[in-house]
Amino acid sequence: MAKAPPEAPATYFRRATAKQLGAKWKVAPNSVYRHVGAAKMTKRDCGDMRARAHAKAVSLAASAKEAKRGPRPETIEPTLTTLFAPARADDPDATDPAALAQAATLASGRAMKGRLWAEAKALAGLAEAYARLAAQPAMTEDLYRPSPQDQAAVDFLLSCLPRYEAMEKAVIAGDLALAAEHINPNRAVRG
Repeated sequence: MAKAPPEAPATYFRRATAKQLGAKWKVAPNSVYRHVGAAKMTKRDCGDMRARAHAKAVSLAASAKEAKRGPRPETIEPTLTTLFAPARADDPDATDPAALAQAATLASGRAMKGRLWAEAKALAGLAEAYARLAAQPAMTEDLYRPSPQDQAAVDFLLSCLPRYEAMEKAVIAGDLALAAEHINPNRAVRG
């Protein structure tokens, strides 16, 4: 098989098909395929070589840029565990939505400085939710006031409580007739 002259443009060989190369060099297309495979010049092999060369060039450029920048000051890259200050059990702000909104906003800023984009976005959403809670009126006991029907039921049960306690004492003492009177005080108990 005749070899290509070294001055031949590489682009022609890159774009030519096996049939075209075989016709140019007067060999069968199968011979072109066999020689290309033996030289490891298939599309896959060339693609892998190019990718490795590109990755190496990028890493060299990054290390050169890092070396040019000089020594970095001692910084701690924030993680999720360092975004918030440790919580104290006696902290009065632990339930205050405004204080929690401020803490979440500060933590979101720390996450952004540490290039933790997803965490920063989540913390910003959390800060927004706490800010909305802080803007709502304070929850008072008016919100937990029972309905009139529920209040009537509670008042009735509280009025019956002394009767139930007296009935319990009578049963413990063994006086079942007195206990029966407490069950239904309007009815006379026949013995």
